[in-house]
Amino acid sequence: MSSLAFDIRRYFALLTLIPLLGISACLEAYFLIDRNRDLNQDLLLRGQLLARQLAASSEFGVFSNNTNNLNELATSTLRESDVIAVFILKNTELIVSAGDITKKAGETSWANSIGGIHDDGKSIWIYMPILSTQLPLDDVVAVAPVQSGAVIIEMSWSRTNKLKLKIVVTTILGTLLFLLITIIAINRASRHIIDPIQKLNEAVDAIGGGNLHIRVNKPTLINELSTLTDGVNHMANELLKDRLELQRKIDEATEQLRNLAFYDTLTQLPNRRLLQDRLVSTFATSKRNNYFGAVMFLDLDNFKPLNDQYGHAVGDLLLIEAAHRITHCLREIDTVARFGGDEFVIILSELDVDLSRSIDLAKHVAEKIRSALSAHYHLTLHSEGQPTTIITHTCTASIGVNVFHGSATITTEEVLSNADAAMYIAKQQGRNSIHFIT
Repeated sequence: MSSLAFDIRRYFALLTLIPLLGISACLEAYFLIDRNRDLNQDLLLRGQLLARQLAASSEFGVFSNNTNNLNELATSTLRESDVIAVFILKNTELIVSAGDITKKAGETSWANSIGGIHDDGKSIWIYMPILSTQLPLDDVVAVAPVQSGAVIIEMSWSRTNKLKLKIVVTTILGTLLFLLITIIAINRASRHIIDPIQKLNEAVDAIGGGNLHIRVNKPTLINELSTLTDGVNHMANELLKDRLELQRKIDEATEQLRNLAFYDTLTQLPNRRLLQDRLVSTFATSKRNNYFGAVMFLDLDNFKPLNDQYGHAVGDLLLIEAAHRITHCLREIDTVARFGGDEFVIILSELDVDLSRSIDLAKHVAEKIRSALSAHYHLTLHSEGQPTTIITHTCTASIGVNVFHGSATITTEEVLSNADAAMYIAKQQGRNSIHFIT
């Protein structure tokens, strides 16, 4: 009987340990390879970012031969971790160098041949050109940037290699400790009756894999195993409850994040990011069905005095009411977004295939919005410990409109800019008015 028990324990131990050793080795190798790759990529990316920032900051200094400024930039870059040398060249002439200079900056034949990166095993050299920005004299011919120099940054592998070694040692020790604990646990578990334990093990594996509906039904006369069976079943029930609750919280958090990412927290209108997506979609729709669309840029005329007199809480109440009024003037396919402060942007989709008719429709909607916003506001202010206050305020709006077609060469940014410019013209014309740019 003892011989049989020994064979079962040995078989159980081998059956468990061999796959566990293989999985541990594979996971450890994968982790180390992936981590080493990440560390290498991190050093390269940081070096490229520093080189790009230094090249941009050095443009004026190279152009003006301001070596003092360039020396300060080089010294500042040298303070970054892993940076051991910095070079700044004007054309091909070295004008500034800092740090542990172990290689001539002029030896940059590798720069063009391998993409501006050179690795000699001890350090990595990153070459970044300094481009002089030239403004075009007209809108027809674009002037390409001209290289006026370059920066070279030498990044040391020393700290990264030490970190790699530390990760290797820590991973190996952790794996060995894990295997030792597993061997001890298997040895202790193998002393009990195998069949009930196997059922429990299968149930636990299934629960760990996400199957929280599994239950252990095999009876046993051993009190400890009966208690363990009840515990596993109870654990599955509790985990199932926790999973449902966690999923509910995840869904709520996802919706909250979506609202924070795409909607204004005060008015619950789309923000700039969602506005841009809607505008791109409207352009595509216009191009596909040949309908014109329109963008309205709206600014409240008499908003600041309200904020100054009663505070931002009352101003927020007015913005919320203004958002409601604008929304009620639009169709479901249209979009109103809070652009910032007391500015709103409205997108009108699918107006008409005829430009004149589209302008008339846009004028009708704009006038409807202007009229709605010019009505008196009765704002109810609730302050803790203070009686409820009703504030009456009149706040008109200046609206700029740009009618567009998706097949035109105009961009979404230009449409917004045109509508914004039209809004300022409306303000200059006396406010509480509408101005079109087509």
